[in-house]
Amino acid sequence: MMCYHCGKREARIDGLCEPCFLENQPPLFIKSVKIAVCTECGALYYKSWRNIPLEDFIKGYINLKDADFTVEEHDHTYSVSVVARQIFHKDQPLPLVQETQFSIHVKDLLCDHCSKMLSGYYEAVLQVRRQGHVLTEEEREVCRDIVIASLRETDFISRINERKEGTDFYFSTAKAAKRAAESLRKQLGGTIKDSYKTVGLDRQTSTDIKRGTVLFSLHGYREGEMIYLKDSVYEVVHSGKKLHVKNGEEEKVLPWKQVEYLEKEKNLYTLSPSEYDISDCQVLDVTPGSVLIMKPDYTTIYLERPKDIKVDIGKIIRILFFQEQAYWM
Repeated sequence: MMCYHCGKREARIDGLCEPCFLENQPPLFIKSVKIAVCTECGALYYKSWRNIPLEDFIKGYINLKDADFTVEEHDHTYSVSVVARQIFHKDQPLPLVQETQFSIHVKDLLCDHCSKMLSGYYEAVLQVRRQGHVLTEEEREVCRDIVIASLRETDFISRINERKEGTDFYFSTAKAAKRAAESLRKQLGGTIKDSYKTVGLDRQTSTDIKRGTVLFSLHGYREGEMIYLKDSVYEVVHSGKKLHVKNGEEEKVLPWKQVEYLEKEKNLYTLSPSEYDISDCQVLDVTPGSVLIMKPDYTTIYLERPKDIKVDIGKIIRILFFQEQAYWM
């Protein structure tokens, strides 16, 4: 059967020879397009804002399975040359190679994300504090690193305020602020409280606009502090996911729920430095049941010999005196 169009070659595809079939295909045409580019983050706008490279946008826009393209920039316009290889029929032995050009016209804008961030927009404030203490510079830096690491691609912090008692982070969304607080609690221990208030009305959706405050508080125990715990005195070693304390005889690791219970029962509290005296004392004599020590003021005192501490004559021992009791530290 011959090609019904030219009558010269054998019909191979729908009654047409291959050259006639290919000649009947429409020329490759790609419509020029207008996009916007954020001057701050480089996001592209075409129907919606997207953080993608220009090359990825072009691939999606031309939507051809087998095509190459080159791009030339001229001011705010990109000239794109496309070479496509297309198969139009299952019986087509070779792809049809076609070429075309189109333009991408670019307008500089601020995306919604950057516009809000630069205007100081926020929906929630994360307040980072320590119970009963002012945050140290080291604590502020650790907390800041954790907060920033918790941010997702669409989150932002519009500003950070350093206050005497701690740090305030102004978040783009309440969800992001709460997530950051949870990251702090997971890594450092602590408590979270949040509250919200209505600050306006969204006219488009007729819903209240609410602004939140998320308070993250580190527990009020700091490394090196002395605490009274069930008839003994301990030094705080670490305050994180749990409370680590020790003295010369033992170490304890307390979950915070247990700490809260002990505080409520008044079996655990922090000692003020004015309440105790701690000294490096020299061991003068050791008997099976007692130890004679000399304080820095050269006064001597007998103490009960501890069971789990090796005591040698001449050794320097740290002793804490509290309410007429001596504690080996």
